[in-house]
Amino acid sequence: MKLMLLVFAVFAADSLPVSEFRVLHRQLQPRQDEVWRTIPWKVSLLEAQRVAARDKKPIFVWAMDGHPLGCT
Repeated sequence: MKLMLLVFAVFAADSLPVSEFRVLHRQLQPRQDEVWRTIPWKVSLLEAQRVAARDKKPIFVWAMDGHPLGCT
């Protein structure tokens, strides 16, 4: 499976001009004024716990199990 993905990635890289990639990459970026960008996300659960306890606010945990391309 990994070999197939690697072969596909190499093939895809050869068939997409850099200029077109840059255009697509820019178009797929989320806008800077998206509401979720204003949330002070924490990567560390311990840091989030400290901040939540200090501010007396709940913690929202987003977790998943499995492969990122096929969430189970």
